[in-house]
Amino acid sequence: MPRYQFSLYEIKIRRLRDKEFLPVSQFGLPRKDLIEAYSQFLDENLKGAGKKIDKGERYLRLKEADVDFRTLWFTVEAGRYGVPGKIVETGTGVDAYDIDADDAASYPLRQALIVPNSGAYALWATELVGHTSALSGLSSSFRDWFRQKYDSERLTVEINHFQDTNSWNEFIDRASLNEITYVVHQQDSDRAVGSRIQEHKVRAARRSRLPSPWIKLALEQRLPADTVFSTREMPEADQIRMQIESDGRQRTIIVGHDLPRFMYEIDGGSGAPSDETFRSGVLSEVGASLEYMHVDRRTWQR
Repeated sequence: MPRYQFSLYEIKIRRLRDKEFLPVSQFGLPRKDLIEAYSQFLDENLKGAGKKIDKGERYLRLKEADVDFRTLWFTVEAGRYGVPGKIVETGTGVDAYDIDADDAASYPLRQALIVPNSGAYALWATELVGHTSALSGLSSSFRDWFRQKYDSERLTVEINHFQDTNSWNEFIDRASLNEITYVVHQQDSDRAVGSRIQEHKVRAARRSRLPSPWIKLALEQRLPADTVFSTREMPEADQIRMQIESDGRQRTIIVGHDLPRFMYEIDGGSGAPSDETFRSGVLSEVGASLEYMHVDRRTWQR
């Protein structure tokens, strides 16, 4: 079964060459609301026949949308085209029909745009099913549409991964350490070939784990290689990677890098999560995130 997850992104609006961000519920002249602007984008671009994005050969089509106070809930069908193939009945092995290069196998992916009545942040929750996502297609399409729509006011929209530090901290606090790798870039002695990459790795033995305190020590850059390995002759590492696990979910993080986007699992039991389950999961995480951003919960819940 595919894994159902969603991730959070922040959407902000500003004028070109201006570092200050505008209120997402009242931007431009006359004052506009991002919920209304995004609804217009969906109507103009993704209704009916949908939209082909030639760069990347993506396809998007709006399936349904509704607004519940300050949240725009919508579902898009997303897929890729450009590669011919065929549909096969897996039970019998019979070829059902061919897929042309212009055909797209598309899948419904649920979305939520939460726009508080105040503040410069909106949050976008986007569903991922297995490896299928509408993230790239929706982001690029909305940026292009927004830039053209508000060109006279020189407005631009920024869409970035929401760095949910609280969620990552909770995950790390509960996590066990499965693997740690010290990466060393070593210059050849004659400098004729260049540098070589050496990886010094230690994995947890079966049914055991590496010491979990190493995770925070490494993130704080207080875990030298001689703490992990018996040899004291290894050069200083250029990079440290860790594979950590919590509640069966594995993540790979690199010390010193921004933490990757945090994925929130949606528990659907043995099948696909219901719309109610998706909405409940989104609202729970968004509520905690907006409070972390010092946005009053009342500005988007009623």
